[in-house]
Amino acid sequence: MEPLVAQSELADGEMHACQVNGVDVLLCRVDGEYYAVADRCSHATQKLSVGRLRGHEVTCPLHGARFDVRDGRCLAAPASRPIKTFPVTLEGGKVNVTVTEEDKPARPQFGPLN
Repeated sequence: MEPLVAQSELADGEMHACQVNGVDVLLCRVDGEYYAVADRCSHATQKLSVGRLRGHEVTCPLHGARFDVRDGRCLAAPASRPIKTFPVTLEGGKVNVTVTEEDKPARPQFGPLN
């Protein structure tokens, strides 16, 4: 668990991009609730933080794929896979996000070509 921002720093309808434990995370506040999702579109790996947040939907700026920040599910093509979500807790006026080792993306492996 890593504190990211003070609760007062993120207003409703705002997003905050950060890195937690080596993972790009997008923190969103909607209707007073905080949500954390992977800051990468599952279609073309574009940063969602440069997209738009409307209600609970974040839109990828590249091709328009949309995702629900509450559960990561894909809402519109061209993406077809959900994005990762992360647990958020509030403690001492801070917003904390938990990213585990299993949440880290796999490192590319290079080896001999056959």
